Amino acid sequence: MDSLTTIQEKHTAGDKVVAFDYQFYYFMCLALDLRHGDKVGFEVKDDVHIDLKDGTTILFQAKHTVSTKADGTPENLATLDVDLWKTLNIWVDMVKADQSILQNHCFYLVTNKGEGNNEFIASHILFKTDNDVDKVINLLKDLKDKTQNNEIKSCIKNVLSIGKKKIKLFFSKLYIETSIDDIIDRVKIKICEHCHQKDLTDAVFESLSSNMNMAKYLDIKGREKFEITFEDFNNKFGKCFRVAFEKKPLPKRTYPINLPDNLEEQTFVKQLLDIGEITSGDSQIIEYTTQMLQAMNHLADWTEKNLILPTEMDEFQKEAILKWRNEFKAKYRQIKRQISSGSSIEDLEMDIQNLGVQLIDFLRKENLAIAEDTLGIELSNGHYYALSDKPEIGWHYDWEQKYKPV
Repeated sequence: MDSLTTIQEKHTAGDKVVAFDYQFYYFMCLALDLRHGDKVGFEVKDDVHIDLKDGTTILFQAKHTVSTKADGTPENLATLDVDLWKTLNIWVDMVKADQSILQNHCFYLVTNKGEGNNEFIASHILFKTDNDVDKVINLLKDLKDKTQNNEIKSCIKNVLSIGKKKIKLFFSKLYIETSIDDIIDRVKIKICEHCHQKDLTDAVFESLSSNMNMAKYLDIKGREKFEITFEDFNNKFGKCFRVAFEKKPLPKRTYPINLPDNLEEQTFVKQLLDIGEITSGDSQIIEYTTQMLQAMNHLADWTEKNLILPTEMDEFQKEAILKWRNEFKAKYRQIKRQISSGSSIEDLEMDIQNLGVQLIDFLRKENLAIAEDTLGIELSNGHYYALSDKPEIGWHYDWEQKYKPV
């Protein structure tokens, strides 16, 4: 079995697949950052490249390892790491082939490996500060003599062969980014920056990654360059973001309800008792209270989760109250005239109670809407009970005098 396992492991390439995926996700990051006039390419000029509107080309080598340290984090990029020197060797060969690229190209090595105590990186960082290329060249010579790896030795010789002037210009355009291990999270953060809805980021990511992967496969299979401009990205993959902007119904659920101890002390219940819509001890008091609390819980939950905007909530409240106010005026128009003519509210109490019941019967048929979503009759009724509990509305002609605090 051990021999079989060894043979199988020799013929599998899991680490290479992950490295290729790492490269592709980095490509996605760059594609999500495209601006008008930019173009990003995959396996065209380098692992990944981006042509900027200003004429600058940035070449990226993306290197991934599955090897880890004792603490489980990726191994460090050692001073004499093969990936490091093979990458520099490739770019130096490009410089030798066309020296003009040093004028308008930048070179980025991106890896999930840690920085550790990398002497070359430390020397390069110092060079970016003091611009003393002699220190870097001396280190390169020391490393060339130190290494026993002929491939690395050859790469360092190649770097030194371009001469001091070109080394200085090359290293001024060189950037090394280590510990870039959370590449998928980085893609998702950029997606979230586009759609501004964190809960929809995963859905957009799945759609975007699968569609970009398919486009890559088809282009490369057709022997075409897989390059994407800002316009291409919008035209080909803009629909992947549609899920973040499509209108979705507000979620509804049944919340556990804790009823208050004294149900009939609630203002909205007092208002209903006042017009004779219910009587003391009526079982419907529990039903109405439950509807009110369900409506309040839904609105609070939608607001807390930013499923509705403050402006939408404000418009919803105004619309609900306006419907009540219009019907209140219509129902009590004759009562108002009678009072203006000298009749007392006490004399008109029976008529007022009947009209109050008619008013609430009318509003119970209203299906209120918020953010273009209808609440349904039960939650709409509950919302009117909540408004009358504050109280912002009432059923009796004289409700403000009776229930609204001074």
